[in-house]
Amino acid sequence: MKNAELIFDFLDIAGDIPLTPEDMAGAMTVTFHPPHRDTDRLNRFSKKLKKAFIELGVKVVPFEEALNEDGRVRSGIIIIEQGEGRDKDLAIRKVSSLYENPVVGLFDRPAPIPENPTLQETLDSIVGVLAWNLAHVPIFVEDNRWTTCTMNGAVIECGNWSDPKEDILYTLIPKLAAQVVPPKRDEITYREGVMDAEKSGYMPFIKDFMSAAKIWRDNGLMLAHTSIEDLEYRNRFYKRIVSQYLDNRTGMSYGFMVKQLPTLVKPAIKLSSAPEKFAAHNWKEQPVTFIEGYLYTIINQFNEEWIIEVPDVWLLSTRSGCNKTNLNPARDILRLGLHNGRITLDVPPESSEEECRPSYDTYAILAHAIGNVITASILLNIDSNATFPKILSSNGLSISHWHGYPDKEYPLPGYVIHGEENPPVSCSTPQSAAYAFSGKRKSLDIFPDPLPEFRGDIHVEPHHGTNIAGTLTIEETAAWVDEMHRAGKEVGKVLG
Repeated sequence: MKNAELIFDFLDIAGDIPLTPEDMAGAMTVTFHPPHRDTDRLNRFSKKLKKAFIELGVKVVPFEEALNEDGRVRSGIIIIEQGEGRDKDLAIRKVSSLYENPVVGLFDRPAPIPENPTLQETLDSIVGVLAWNLAHVPIFVEDNRWTTCTMNGAVIECGNWSDPKEDILYTLIPKLAAQVVPPKRDEITYREGVMDAEKSGYMPFIKDFMSAAKIWRDNGLMLAHTSIEDLEYRNRFYKRIVSQYLDNRTGMSYGFMVKQLPTLVKPAIKLSSAPEKFAAHNWKEQPVTFIEGYLYTIINQFNEEWIIEVPDVWLLSTRSGCNKTNLNPARDILRLGLHNGRITLDVPPESSEEECRPSYDTYAILAHAIGNVITASILLNIDSNATFPKILSSNGLSISHWHGYPDKEYPLPGYVIHGEENPPVSCSTPQSAAYAFSGKRKSLDIFPDPLPEFRGDIHVEPHHGTNIAGTLTIEETAAWVDEMHRAGKEVGKVLG
């Protein structure tokens, strides 16, 4: 099994998950809703889109054949909707599932982005279109270009659409094939009354959160909360649909701050010299398994196969939906973990299970945390004094995400940048977890010697943002991004 796919075993994500644009295209089924608006430009673009889908291996079915007996589009089929329709005619009324039937809206106009906008203004403009038209992915078509937008604030300008196949394969298809769905509540073990930051010795970490939040607040690079109450809807029914799609959250917030708690890691063991209990196991069939009560996995790194014991991972994390730049620690900082093989969430003392909804970044956060443990284990085998595992065991690591990108001319010592070549999937997709997890392996492969000085990785998520995971504190990470910003680097823009 490839390294990337191991994370699916850890997180209990079932199914055949396509990881390349070509495989994503082959797994997609699309139907074209009868157009609400006939314009020459939209008609021509729609034909180009359909032709490219077919040539790329996407299954395109006529609309009538896509319907169930109840007149709804079968689950798993993506709907292309042309033009703005009347309330009763919108495609969203014909879906079987808000999550399993993404709606792509085609609009004959420029993207409604203000001139010289802030990232927050860009996001608010896009989310406003989504709320009004109930399309998951709006596409704005002009004569010389077409622009795809997503709910995470990305605005991707594509070129002339006389031959759009390449843009469709590498830009649009990953956003449609990789479903944006947070973990279901029944997949999570909630525990109330066990999260006490003071008794657990977490107060220095809490202070780290608060100091970082101030930096992000002052520079405006971490987006604020976008309330569903502030959006414009056609009627109350459509507002309820948006609320249901967001799992009844009060709105959306972007970015996160995480502290991976100190963890003792054991050195990895080379399979070629492993004890019999490891050598005798069928790792091909069971790459993640319990042996004598401990969880182990096998990883390919440096042309070697390594057996690694993976302990429970625990993290302090900002609560999904809270204002990340104005934290109330007793309500907004929870404890998240992979405990006994199950996602576990310890509720903050002044919050509740109902309020602590699964973050859209849960899979990616846990993928980074598990990947950090595996990285530390391999480095310990190479050098018992390696920096990364030493800091993980003594003070823990940090993981921060913001909707912008680092400048390669402003390097962070000991860190490696990776991920620019990955398909541009959104957060809360199995693919985002796989790319975060496999990126740890790539980071070690491309890190310049000496390896023991490795300190972390900067995981770029195209059209989405950046995860910084490593030995810096949360405050130090925010300060580094702030330094880039003050140096005139364009670090607060989600690039298309």
